[in-house]
Amino acid sequence: MKKYILFALISVCLCSCSEDEIKSYQGEQYLYFSQLINTTNDYDKENGYMEVSFNNYPTSEEITVKIGISLIGKPLSEDTPYSVVVVEENDKEDTTPNAAAKNFRLPDNPKFGAGLSNDTLEVILVKTDDLKENVKLCLKLVSNDYFQGTMQQYEQIKIIFNNVVSKPEWWTTQVTKVYLGTYSRKKI
Repeated sequence: MKKYILFALISVCLCSCSEDEIKSYQGEQYLYFSQLINTTNDYDKENGYMEVSFNNYPTSEEITVKIGISLIGKPLSEDTPYSVVVVEENDKEDTTPNAAAKNFRLPDNPKFGAGLSNDTLEVILVKTDDLKENVKLCLKLVSNDYFQGTMQQYEQIKIIFNNVVSKPEWWTTQVTKVYLGTYSRKKI
């Protein structure tokens, strides 16, 4: 009797196994600022911006800021153009003025690399004499013929920059938490 039960169980197990076809992603392509998710020393997730100071680069007239962008969807077969625009932010709570057009340059025709899931947008910040206070540059990914848009929470990034004495680059979140606390100009 045990043989028959064992034979019945084995035949049930063999009959229940089947192969399912795994279908590939068939949706649209989307981009988002991955820097907003993957925190780095450059991006202050608590305050929601990247901070750059020409004071930390005294011999530079221009600074290239690299911003991570990621793809949702199938990898692309060729370099594909995407759209990024400057957003003028006029928030009553945020008194930081918007950056003037002379203080930055965006790539003319940014392209997302073929076969990549992550790429980089390079924004050039330009030093001028009137950068005596913080200014903000807000960038937003928008849809075009190739990309349907982005993840709503990760479509916009803010860069705050200046040419005054500012927090040094080595004053990271870890330094703030463990050693020196929140940065202030009085601590220098």
